[in-house]
Amino acid sequence: MNNITRKLGVLFVLAFWLVITSLCAQDTICIMLTQDERITFNFQTSEVLHREPLHNTITYIKVDSSEVLCLHLYDKKKRYRDVTTIWEDGDHLHDTFESKDDVYFTPYGFGGINVEVGPARRRKNNKQTH
Repeated sequence: MNNITRKLGVLFVLAFWLVITSLCAQDTICIMLTQDERITFNFQTSEVLHREPLHNTITYIKVDSSEVLCLHLYDKKKRYRDVTTIWEDGDHLHDTFESKDDVYFTPYGFGGINVEVGPARRRKNNKQTH
């Protein structure tokens, strides 16, 4: 029994180390979308890295396989935004989120993804596609 317990302990430590290593290896992209601006932040320091105006069009964000996107939708009023997540294999997920002041994270460990965020609008569409 003692030998089996020791082997299980070693396997647990190795699995724990792999999980911690993979979590620490990820980079986090932090982007805030307002009704008229896209702001990119340093996730660790909250320093603004880049600002650009939005012109009521779709915003495209590329997330590499080693990254996680922290997307802050900040429209200050009750609005809705369509968000489409597209994986490398072409699979996609379409969601509609409230964008008054909400933060969403993309999944990690599924390869690179592209995120398309529609302009803010006042009404929620009932159409959902997956």
